[in-house]
Amino acid sequence: MLYYYKIRKRQRLQARKWFIISFISVLVWAYFYPGSFADVAPELDRRSLPSFPTNIFPTDRPIEHKKVKVKTPSSSTSPDKSISIEEVRRVESELNRQGKSKEASELAYSLDLLERIEKDGPIAKTRIKAIKRDLAETVAYFKAGNSASNRMKILDDKGSNLAYVYYPNYGVHFNPVTTANLAIDEYKKGNYERFTKIVDKLLDIAVVKEYPGVGKFYIWENYYDLEFGTLKFPAPWPSGMAQGLILDIVGKSYKLTGNRKYLEAGEFIINSFKVPWYEGGVTDTDEHGNWYLEVAATNKLRILNGFLFTLQSIYNYYEQTKSPKALALFNAGIKEAKMHIKDYDLGYWSNYSLISGNLASYNYHKIHVDLLWKLYTITGIPEFKTYAGRFDFYLKYRFINIPPTHPSFKVITTLAEKGIIISKDGWFSSHANISRAEFIGWLARALGWKPSAVYKGYYPDVDQNCEDWNYIETAFEKGLKFGNGNEGGLFRPQDSISRAEIASILCTAVRLPGDRPAPQVADVPNNSQSYNNIELVLANGLMEPYEPNYFRPDIKVTKEQAAITLFKLLEAKNSK
Repeated sequence: MLYYYKIRKRQRLQARKWFIISFISVLVWAYFYPGSFADVAPELDRRSLPSFPTNIFPTDRPIEHKKVKVKTPSSSTSPDKSISIEEVRRVESELNRQGKSKEASELAYSLDLLERIEKDGPIAKTRIKAIKRDLAETVAYFKAGNSASNRMKILDDKGSNLAYVYYPNYGVHFNPVTTANLAIDEYKKGNYERFTKIVDKLLDIAVVKEYPGVGKFYIWENYYDLEFGTLKFPAPWPSGMAQGLILDIVGKSYKLTGNRKYLEAGEFIINSFKVPWYEGGVTDTDEHGNWYLEVAATNKLRILNGFLFTLQSIYNYYEQTKSPKALALFNAGIKEAKMHIKDYDLGYWSNYSLISGNLASYNYHKIHVDLLWKLYTITGIPEFKTYAGRFDFYLKYRFINIPPTHPSFKVITTLAEKGIIISKDGWFSSHANISRAEFIGWLARALGWKPSAVYKGYYPDVDQNCEDWNYIETAFEKGLKFGNGNEGGLFRPQDSISRAEIASILCTAVRLPGDRPAPQVADVPNNSQSYNNIELVLANGLMEPYEPNYFRPDIKVTKEQAAITLFKLLEAKNSK
């Protein structure tokens, strides 16, 4: 016991020492660099439900911490903004007088919702408080000089323990997902007191419901209508993803503080996953297991990333608390994911939801890959490994907008698999003109040229920030030199490239057979500088004339057309 107290004393002295050093460092820095602390609260780099970014959710194993003393008051640590309905109506009238009808209508939306919510029985009181908070935030938003817009915006939290989002047509509203992410940010930074304040505030504002056979459960609701394509779901609606994230941070709070109130809260959140979505919960159940709905207003969407994130969050809570109920929820969800993951495989990309044609964005497709690998690591279930690998292949070598039915699917995907075309964001702009820099990069990779390792600066407008600069310099050394005559030695990397220029580049880069008959074209005279090059590429089938017999040398080449030409070049090389 004496040894224990000696160790504790030594730890306290060490902590005090580092605190003093840090404090003095901050003072010195602030004295010499007074402007360096001006930007301490940047806007959160994320969007709120239903769109989520890739880097803010708790997909890693929980961080181990020793118990720390953190103030965890039973009630909210920051007072809610309050506003009277009379004041809101006064502001609404003033906005209308100023000709700001859009802003006024967004206030009117929440006022109408408030009138409807007042008829909701025992839970009306909690919902009314929530909508009044949203109204106060919306009024403050417009009074600060902001205008209604068509873009969603996450607001600077300014030390608040709740996160608010501006939604077009609906004004400013509390978002539970964004708030949980705010808490996770604080947790990762080691700001545990702020972290637990956010958690406590969330628990303080939970809507408390009961369901037969389940008992009391906590739910967090969104008080704006959700528009998903042509579908629209009226407020309020809960989210299984929000429930999972909040369950996760409640588990982290328990691990951090040892306060059993978080275990009790965790039980009530777990109960929400036992309630069907059509009864106010977040779960859709079939013969295989449970699907936890990201948008628990319908079971038609079944958004994949939100479900996978929710499974990860439930597992995080289990690891923090060893709750058998959480493990049972996780296993029921895993069975469902195993059976239905195939429904999201389009053969070249993944679907975001079960709605036909609702393809995942590039970032969401990456999330699918990442989370499936994580679930495979946790469970060892081979289906997760199979689809993680398959989706990863799509990520590297397929394009969202080039399905197998696309006329150039084989051409484009073959070049992608060979590393000639590189996917940057999952899209292939077929009809966009290809630039000089991009075409030279494609050609160099198609011909197997090694990129230059040392920058030599052959062109004044191509530096190391220029895309494919290393291939441009390699091409220069291979004899593909641009910038002669009146171009002033410039490469002009972003300029579109014409059919005549591509013919010239191909004939310079590759030795083409000259003994093949070429179709005659009416718009390129024999004495033209590009005549011989055009004749060669036509004779070797690398490019095609336009009907009836035109080459159209000055037309700019699209990316799809460039891909077709390079594909034919590779076929010609392989046939030798």
